Amino acid sequence: MKILVIDKDDLILTCLATVDAELLCHHDEIQALNAADMQQPALIFLDYGLRGKETPDFIRMLTDVVPAARLVIIGAQIKEDEVIQCMIAGAKGFQEQAQLSFYAERLIQAILKGEAWLSRKSVARLIDSIRLLTT
Repeated sequence: MKILVIDKDDLILTCLATVDAELLCHHDEIQALNAADMQQPALIFLDYGLRGKETPDFIRMLTDVVPAARLVIIGAQIKEDEVIQCMIAGAKGFQEQAQLSFYAERLIQAILKGEAWLSRKSVARLIDSIRLLTT
């Protein structure tokens, strides 16, 4: 299985070091888009800090290039509204960077089974946001 890591400072890559997968890492978002198109990874880990509030737009670009890939946002102290915007844009999960190494294996298993990786509170907020979008 191929996992694309888009990370400005290799913190995500370090947390995934024990994962049994082919890890591809890029620090530049344009190179990452090209790699995603050519490599067609099953899973993408995206550092929220790379694009900040522009992350939802980048998620849309990635999902256009690799529609089958599942995308997880990794970040530190991201506001819940920003996480929700990323989920609406196409992300399948969010994990605080500080706990990534602890949850990495379970996160990957859940995401690959088609599950979301999100706190229950965020799921409730996501449902509310979707309801507002459809009314």
